[in-house]
Amino acid sequence: MKPHRLVERELSAKAEELIEFDMDSIRQIAASQHLQPPEVWIIHPDQYEKAGRIQRDSTSARMLAYSPERNIVFATDGCNSCAHFLNGDLKIYDHDALLSFAAESEIQLELVEGLAGIVQEPSGR
Repeated sequence: MKPHRLVERELSAKAEELIEFDMDSIRQIAASQHLQPPEVWIIHPDQYEKAGRIQRDSTSARMLAYSPERNIVFATDGCNSCAHFLNGDLKIYDHDALLSFAAESEIQLELVEGLAGIVQEPSGR
């Protein structure tokens, strides 16, 4: 599965390798909790490669994944990965709930809104 991109742009093969590495990290967290792999993925391309330079890790989340099975948002900054348990389906989160979640989890609102936008689309998965 190829993740959605917050901003559509091409990345180098090396950046694509980092994306695969991050996806594997999130899959491992899901597997450790006996969950299926997340269904929806989004990345922030600038957090992987900027001005032709590879970003090994970033200061904030650069990839999010959502598992509707248990309403979990997984995040990674390239170095650390974690799981955030939501109080309900991400589909029903309004702007205020997304803003609150972004602040509590210290994830960029732009990336959280991008993930929610994909999930809330009728064909988002």
